[in-house]
Amino acid sequence: MSGTGRLTLSGRVQGNGQLTFSGTGELDASTCPMKIVNIQMSGTGFAYIYGIEGVHATMSGIGTICYRGTLLSQVISGPGSIRECIPEQTSKEPGQTSKEPEHTSEEPEHSSSESGQIMGRNQRLMMVLITTIFFLFF
Repeated sequence: MSGTGRLTLSGRVQGNGQLTFSGTGELDASTCPMKIVNIQMSGTGFAYIYGIEGVHATMSGIGTICYRGTLLSQVISGPGSIRECIPEQTSKEPGQTSKEPEHTSEEPEHSSSESGQIMGRNQRLMMVLITTIFFLFF
């Protein structure tokens, strides 16, 4: 992906995947598992990937590669980051009904999920702000 935008991949790749992301935006391949993922990311943005047997990640620029699987190698140049993403648990415990989830605390069920979404949204807004300032002054 090159330029500005959002790209979502779904399905399943039987072999390895080679992903190149440059520019500003979001690449979501978290629901498209690949055997081994090689990703190179430059610019500003977020990439979500899933490597069943592993991930090779290269980040240059401002952004985040969020991976699921085993990190086989990483190269980071610049203020970007490469981090493991933990998928939300969707399976039910034995004996739990689908109508009413089991609550173990007095906090609302959605509080941690909601705060994670708010944090993700804030990170994206910050990236857009930084990119805008960068292009205005350089």
